[in-house]
Amino acid sequence: MQIKRRTLLSLLALLMLASIVLGGCNGDSSEKEAASEPVVQNTAADDVGGQEITLVEPETNGSTSTKHQEYVVQTRLTEMHLFNDTTGMAWGLTRSALRMYLTQNNGKNWTPLSPSEQVTFSNVPEYGREVFFTDPQHGWVVRSAGSAEETLVLRTIDGGENWALATLGRLDELPVSFYFADNRRGWLLTSKSAATVGREDKTLYRTIDGGESWRAVMRTASSTQPNGSIHPLPELGYASGIHFKSDGSGYATMSELGQPAVYQTMDGGKNWNKSSTFASPSEKQMSACDIYVNGKPQSYANDSGSWVPMGCKQRDTVHYDGYFTPDNGQTWKWVSFPLPAQTALNPTVSPVFMDRMNGWMARGSKIYRTQNGGVKWNLLPENKKLGENMEKYPEIFQLEFVSDKVGWILIGKTEIRRSLLMQTLDGGLTWTVL
Repeated sequence: MQIKRRTLLSLLALLMLASIVLGGCNGDSSEKEAASEPVVQNTAADDVGGQEITLVEPETNGSTSTKHQEYVVQTRLTEMHLFNDTTGMAWGLTRSALRMYLTQNNGKNWTPLSPSEQVTFSNVPEYGREVFFTDPQHGWVVRSAGSAEETLVLRTIDGGENWALATLGRLDELPVSFYFADNRRGWLLTSKSAATVGREDKTLYRTIDGGESWRAVMRTASSTQPNGSIHPLPELGYASGIHFKSDGSGYATMSELGQPAVYQTMDGGKNWNKSSTFASPSEKQMSACDIYVNGKPQSYANDSGSWVPMGCKQRDTVHYDGYFTPDNGQTWKWVSFPLPAQTALNPTVSPVFMDRMNGWMARGSKIYRTQNGGVKWNLLPENKKLGENMEKYPEIFQLEFVSDKVGWILIGKTEIRRSLLMQTLDGGLTWTVL
């Protein structure tokens, strides 16, 4: 059943009850779909730390008119993702409701693609952990279980016009990484703390029907593994991310007692082997670091490979290098980045790459760029607009480039609940507020 945006949501409670019988581990799913309702936010009532954007929606008076309604709304954006040079999405929470917006013209105006506000969230879902979109039409959002709720996987195939629900049941696990190789094949890695420090119970769920149904293909904490899983991921260590291809090959990044590690799979995540070509002892130089921070896999914009940032933490600073793989984790090349370390204000802000050669790093308002795979980095001229805004909003929430010209940076100040989304159209030389 398709429920349009402005349809009243009185049926959602019934959907939530019906979702109890949906397949989590047994593979069943919801046959009904939950509506997505746009909400024109009242700037006086909502978070005053929000950013003003122009929201555009088609009039829905039953006619075939192509007229659109425009609203200036204020919303606090805390996550974002780019699709191409003109198209991207951004989102945040307003009173536990997820507010997601899509622009297809570099931020001139936005359309809502939020799921129903009756599906509440306790934390902003993070891209690559609880949110994944393969294109502006196909996307998935994980809503983690609360004390009396189920873990839901919401999905849309029409750019947020409609959302459907599937459930994994009432889990005591939290999402670690969320990845789709195409519009039908996806994986969700969850974990929960084990009884011993340095260990965690890990479960990998997989869908082959676009998220309608999910089943566990691997568990570390069960003596009875899912069918075909003989060599699961180890309980030792903390997982940080996963990356897969449509053929079922993939890798997972781990931190084992402070040591970085990668595990590979060739059968969709049932069985795993530790990589011998990632982080060899001669490259670690562990004596110089308090601990190594194994980053999450990062895909290139053209999907021709991926890489993993590696952070060396020393007191309150983190210096990043990178491991690059052209074959989905089969082989790795380590590259030392001659970059300054990140400070305590933004320790998790690693460089970003839009392909194997072109990368950027933001250290405060200073933007560094490489065009030779990280071997050499150039400091770009400081941009006045970016500098002025970062004096007010010194935290960097995200940096992303989708081409050699177009990138977004999301900055803010957590203690005053303010954020600002900015864009460059010339490779990081100049920045404007979206």
